[in-house]
Formats: sequence, C-alpha cells, structure tokens
Amino acid sequence: MVCIHRDLFQLLRGYASLTPPNRLQYPSHLQTRIVHDFLLEHILLSPHFEQYPASSDYQKSFWKWVISRLEQTDPELEVDVRIYDLYLKFLNSPSGSGVSTLSGPNPPSQSYVTHFWKVGQHTALGDSVELEEYQTTTLLESRTMIEAGTTGLRTWLASFVQAQYLIHNPALVQGKRILELGAGIGFLGIIVGSLQLHGSSSESDTSSPGAIWMSDVNESVLSRCKDNFNLACNLSSTHPNMRCCFLDWSAALIPDGVLPLTSLLNDEIDADLVLGSDIVFDPDLIPSLVAVLCIILQGHNRTAIIALTTRNPTTMGKFTRTVADRGLVLETLDFRVKDWIFMESLEFTGDTTSVSLYRITGKE
Repeated sequence: MVCIHRDLFQLLRGYASLTPPNRLQYPSHLQTRIVHDFLLEHILLSPHFEQYPASSDYQKSFWKWVISRLEQTDPELEVDVRIYDLYLKFLNSPSGSGVSTLSGPNPPSQSYVTHFWKVGQHTALGDSVELEEYQTTTLLESRTMIEAGTTGLRTWLASFVQAQYLIHNPALVQGKRILELGAGIGFLGIIVGSLQLHGSSSESDTSSPGAIWMSDVNESVLSRCKDNFNLACNLSSTHPNMRCCFLDWSAALIPDGVLPLTSLLNDEIDADLVLGSDIVFDPDLIPSLVAVLCIILQGHNRTAIIALTTRNPTTMGKFTRTVADRGLVLETLDFRVKDWIFMESLEFTGDTTSVSLYRITGKE
C-alpha cells in the first residue's frame, strides 16, 4: 500500500481538482526534499495525470507556485531538471487564456479534473493516508461558466454537496433504479454508478448493482456525459446498466408530449429515486420541471432528492409554491457538510450553506 502524509495528499487532491495555487497549503513543516520527491513521483511522473492532464494554464500556474515554494524553503535544494523543463514548456507555449486577439483573450481551455473520495463516512486518523482507500472520479470539463451556450459543461457546487450526501448514504442508490435530471457532464452520475458497483462488489452478491439513467436536454452535454462516465480510469466505466437519454421537460406541458414522456419515465425508466442538482435556476423552467416530477412521483412509491443553490430567493419561492400547488410534498433534509470531500468548485469559498437538499414525494 502507498501511504503518504495527509498534507501531501491534500496537495495531490488540490492539483488533481485544479484548485487555484493561492488556495493550496504548501506543507512547509515537511522536509523540502520529501515534498519535492512527492511532487515529482505522484504528479509530474504520474501515469494518470499524463493520460488525463490538467490544462496547460493550470499546470503553468501550479509549477510556478511549486518552484517558488521549493526554492524559498530550501535554497540549497537542487530541483529536478524535469520540473524546470515542464514549467518552461508551458511558459513558452501559447496560453489558453493569455493570448490576446482582436476580440480579446481566448477563453480557458478544457481540462481533465480528478476528484478523490471514499465510500461511506470516515474520519482521518493520524498523519498518514493510504491512497488505495480512495476512489477517483475524472471528468473532462469546461473551465468557463458558459460554453457553447450551456452551463452544463462543468460541475457546480450543488452537485458536490449532493454527491457527498449520497457517499454518506450509499444505500439510497445501491441496487436501485436511478434517474438523474439535468445530468450535465456526468459527475453525480459517475459517483452514483461507482456507489452502485461498490454495493454489489462482494463475491457472494450476485444481484444487479442497479441502473442509472442520466438525462439532459443538450445533445453535446449528453455526449460529454457518456464519454466521462466511460473513461477507463473511472470505476463507472464497468457499470452494466448505464443509459444517457435526451429529456425535454417541456414535453410534460404539451398535450401530444405527455403520453410518450409518461411511457419513458414510468414504464421504461421506472426509477426508484430521482436525483437533480442545481436544476432550479431559470424561473421559466419551473412549471415544466415540476410537471415532470408529478408524472414520476404522483401515484407511485418514489422519491426525488434534489440539491439547489439559492442564488435568487424569488426563484426558489416560485419553485416551492409550484411544488405545493401541484400536490407534491417537499421537505428539507438536515444535511450539513462537516468534512468537505471535494475541493474544487467555481462557486466554493469554504461555505456550502447556500446549497439545500430537498426530498420530494407524492401525497399518499
């Protein structure tokens, strides 16, 4: 087993998730040579990061930060030439965000992002971390808020919060049929698929791990979602019952669309649990979203759990009123993140109180 100091592990997680260097903690209490050799072996020479690399922009800023810290903490240390060579390569190559054109700077390039996590609740003991105890989830995602006219090509804070809730409560998804609304690039679906496989991993367990349908209305987003789910480095790539499907909520409000939508949702998918994160952001979409939830939940023993970020209280108020008006039951789940698993999010500032988890059911 590979055991590393927990502060080096935090540095590894930070790099893998593209955490800005100014938010990383350099472990100055450790010998500089130990930090240097760790960075060389576990990051620069890592086969995983070679196959699924961080963007050039991020690597340039990260290695600039590393070199500065190494030289400051031990001026006598001879930094491996491969670290300098890599940094100079990025320094001398065109930057994804720094090259000015007639229309302004180019947007940041897409990047692979890797998240480390463990199944179930856990508490770190001592100063050592065993890497084999951790799962990794890797995605290719956009580094901008909007790309190609959609916000669905990156992972948002509510997805991280809901993923942590499910990791702490894996029985909710293991052996179950799951439908995710607004799946985006697949982060939550990959976590769910991995949890389902963990639930059926024992030799004596021959039951199905469950099934997962990841739905969205944007074909480009769905294509990226499927590609990410099936990345060879992700456990989810071995899942036997994964589907990506096009789902337009507006069909629930169109007379000619209700029947085929109902057949898809209740006959083909037949989900035990519906998931969704950050899917209430446009007030105009609320009636169609709630109509979809009504088709799934009313008259069935099913549950929806959704994670929502409150950006506009008016929008959230419209959602809760519409849910009640349509005869659904909404309750807030008591879940507060204590030990944060996932390090990187465009919106994350160390506070997750803007995200709430809700359980929605049909009236009995």
